[in-house]
Amino acid sequence: MTNTNSIPIVDCYDRNTNDYLGSFEQTDENIINYIAGQSPFQSIYLVEQRTDTLILTTIGNFLDQVPNQQWLQQILPLLIAKQTGEIPIESVPIFS
Repeated sequence: MTNTNSIPIVDCYDRNTNDYLGSFEQTDENIINYIAGQSPFQSIYLVEQRTDTLILTTIGNFLDQVPNQQWLQQILPLLIAKQTGEIPIESVPIFS
């Protein structure tokens, strides 16, 4: 079994109901694929598990709040390419 204490984890929540949707390993690739793979009708927020720091929120397919604007500029080109179908969206392993 993987020791998740050393791996940064992202917790995902439904923005409208605050229901917990699952967690995944915190990598740029996982965050991009998770966001790109969401339904256009689902609004979510992602929180760093250890610190409860907000990573981002979405409204449908659109990013809403992203506190780290420098990081946003780094991931945005790949996120847009995945959302427009230029690059395939990969599955993100989700755990509870």
